[in-house]
Amino acid sequence: MLKIAYFSVDQFTAYQRSETSKRPAAQLSSVPYHTALASPLQPRLLPSSCSPPRSLALVDAAPDPRRTAALSLPPKRTRKPRAGNELAYSIYRPIVPADRRVLLWSSPFAFEVHQRLLRAGIRVDLQARIYEGLLRATTDKSRESYGAGLLRFHQFCDRGNIPERDRMPADRLLLAAFVADAIGTLSGKGIRNWLNGLRLWHLFNDAPWYGDDGWLPSLKKAADRAGVPFKRPPRGPITKAHLRAIRASLDLTSGFGAAMWSNATACFWGCRRLGELVTSSVSKFSLEHDTTRDTRTSFSCVNGHDVATFHIVWTKTTTILGADCVLTATMGDDVDLCPVWAFRNHLAVNHSPPASTPLFAYRERDSWRVLTKDLFLRTTSATFAAAGLENVFGHSYRIGGSVELLLAGVEPEVIMKLGGWTSLCFLIYWRRLEQILPQRITAAWAARIQAFASIHNHSYDTTALNFDED
Repeated sequence: MLKIAYFSVDQFTAYQRSETSKRPAAQLSSVPYHTALASPLQPRLLPSSCSPPRSLALVDAAPDPRRTAALSLPPKRTRKPRAGNELAYSIYRPIVPADRRVLLWSSPFAFEVHQRLLRAGIRVDLQARIYEGLLRATTDKSRESYGAGLLRFHQFCDRGNIPERDRMPADRLLLAAFVADAIGTLSGKGIRNWLNGLRLWHLFNDAPWYGDDGWLPSLKKAADRAGVPFKRPPRGPITKAHLRAIRASLDLTSGFGAAMWSNATACFWGCRRLGELVTSSVSKFSLEHDTTRDTRTSFSCVNGHDVATFHIVWTKTTTILGADCVLTATMGDDVDLCPVWAFRNHLAVNHSPPASTPLFAYRERDSWRVLTKDLFLRTTSATFAAAGLENVFGHSYRIGGSVELLLAGVEPEVIMKLGGWTSLCFLIYWRRLEQILPQRITAAWAARIQAFASIHNHSYDTTALNFDED
């Protein structure tokens, strides 16, 4: 039997502590699944075994603006938590998908903010618009990644019996203890990601953030050092051998083959992230995030080379401002890897699509199929395995393309602009330094020797010089 209970935040917090102390440890990790759709600021449906005392008073039952804002997100199924992701039952933390936690996980502080807004005359529908705006300022992928930080933080607080009221705003001492507890269990980057998730949760609740105060900068450095064993090995680059294996495995006259090949060469020679050119899944396709066939496209000729340019509607660094993907035709030994030919072939084979069709969608009989990131990687992974090549991932195309352009003598600043890097920090992605560095060093020496010879009217050909032996 279910009962509807209304109660104040302080009353429930006191009740929850008393109930938690009575429950066996084995039950503390299980959360009733009927709370999955419960709203953070609304009355809850509670099992009779968890019903609060009758003395709890009836309080405000206004519509919850957070739940209203959540309706603007695509429907998503709530799944049973995996082992290690369980949480003790709490009215503040309904079971919701990870990307909804920053919005729907609440706190006494969040309840107070809601009340302040009401007292200020901000209607509930306007509050919902605020939260919808905050959602638009983030991506589903970022919120999903940051959801892990909220989960680990509340698991830590549950183990330490930290009161709900002390969890937001989180004091710098509590945050320091949280980081110290995690040091040596994962990479420093992972711990920083947890903190970023907590920071976003505080932002969604208009709470002050103390994650950069006191001991925290030093503890983050300690986390980086202790987390070295957990760091992933550097991702290898896609090479021209990988590209040729892909081409050999595809029928470039088919819709699927044409789309696959064009996407592979565009990611490689355009130094773009795979997620900027193809959608992560059909269900996550969005006109705001994913480029379609009606995007701005142009072809030109520069210094005898064909150039294809198309606009990407969203990138990681520019977000909704997007960027242009610029592809330059390859010649000579690499003519078979030409991205301009591949792009023209894709447009010709997969012709006459609806305007809103994803850029690299392909025709299959009388319908259109979406080339997703997962489909692309599964197909190429099988190809690389069959060819005996190292298995590489989506980011490897961008890395490999930058390496090949650097080996060809293209300036780092040009590669930086081509791939949409905001600084030369992208150099950390470069591989095959044993080829790149000697090539550039010897080229620099050659230029210096030539300049010296010109100034002093010497022959640049050192074999023509006579040296007296001592």
